Amino acid sequence: MGISHQTAPIAIRERLAFAAESLPEALTALAAVPGVRGCVIVSTCNRTELYLSASQPITRTVIEWLHEWHGLHPGQFREHLYCLERSACVFHLIKVISGADSMVLGEPQIAGQVKQAWATARDASTLDTKLDRMFQHAFAGAKRVRTQTAIGRDPVSLPFAALRLARQIFGDLDPLQVLLVGAGEMIEDCAVHFLEAGLSRLTIANRSPERRRALAERFGAQGHGLDALPDLLPAHDIVVSCTASSGMLLSRAMIQRALIQRRHHPVLALDLAVPRDIEPASGDLDDLFLYTIDDLHAIVETSQHNRQEAQRQATDIIESETRSFERWLRLQDTSDTLKGLRNRAQSERDQLLAQARAQLAAGRDPEDVLQRLSHRLVNRLLHGPSIRLRQAAESADEELLEAARFFFLDES
Repeated sequence: MGISHQTAPIAIRERLAFAAESLPEALTALAAVPGVRGCVIVSTCNRTELYLSASQPITRTVIEWLHEWHGLHPGQFREHLYCLERSACVFHLIKVISGADSMVLGEPQIAGQVKQAWATARDASTLDTKLDRMFQHAFAGAKRVRTQTAIGRDPVSLPFAALRLARQIFGDLDPLQVLLVGAGEMIEDCAVHFLEAGLSRLTIANRSPERRRALAERFGAQGHGLDALPDLLPAHDIVVSCTASSGMLLSRAMIQRALIQRRHHPVLALDLAVPRDIEPASGDLDDLFLYTIDDLHAIVETSQHNRQEAQRQATDIIESETRSFERWLRLQDTSDTLKGLRNRAQSERDQLLAQARAQLAAGRDPEDVLQRLSHRLVNRLLHGPSIRLRQAAESADEELLEAARFFFLDES
């Protein structure tokens, strides 16, 4: 049962999110709900999902528990929740872990987040055998998706495209210094993705002192005004510019001087502004790799096409892994049935055997005791099946009658 970026906006998702420090307590409370045998809670910025194994229908009860835990009116956000059972649940979990259900298709972070949620449930002792096996199976299935398809290999957003270009040019990203010119959403998005990728040496250049100071504090960066650009350029390996300026901020001459001071160490320059911030003629400079927003969009579009093909391949793998787990689940269900059947037969035997021993101790004829024992044991074991077979015959249930003949009379 869950809510995600596909079913609700962030204003609703955040109302149902679980803080990491509260998860052990929440798991314990959820496990205490009548009928719940095991539970795992996955809570990220894009989704909150409860994975449960149960001995009875619990959908309504768990929806009530979820709202009550967050101090909400009963059923307040029910219309945004989705509920998946058995194979649909397994399919969804593998899809989530592989990144095939993410806002950014193929993003790798979700796998670690789900693994942490599973580990937290294990530490809280809220995993039963079937739920634990499902998660381990899903991790293996998601690994197949990521290794056998290209779902996580190509960028699907401008910052991801920028990171791919940076890796192609520089290889190792850790020592690189990044200059971000501007302070809008695109610059913020780039800063977030760059930090996640290990690019921690950031500099913000912006016209507004308040805005650049706020961004610098948020991302642990240095802040400067636009008038400092000529002095900043030589020290930076990557330059991303996206402002609303009406004129060029970075001229060809300015960049050429910076490259000379850098002793021709390469610079990756990304001009994401419209109109452009970097003089187009700069593109013919040696050691400058200049890309415009159209260039990055072309990379993203190509990647989206590749991802769509990868997504089709991923779906085939996920369906295969789901069928595999379904087979295991059916075997478990059959094992439980056989165990119950065997336990019942042994209980009947033990009860009648105790009576027979008492009769022998009282001096009854052993042959008579054995005859009675065998006769009563057969009657007890076949009493229930006999009644159900007569009911099947009366209702013309040929399927059940054929199954009975197969299980009890087929000696091949």
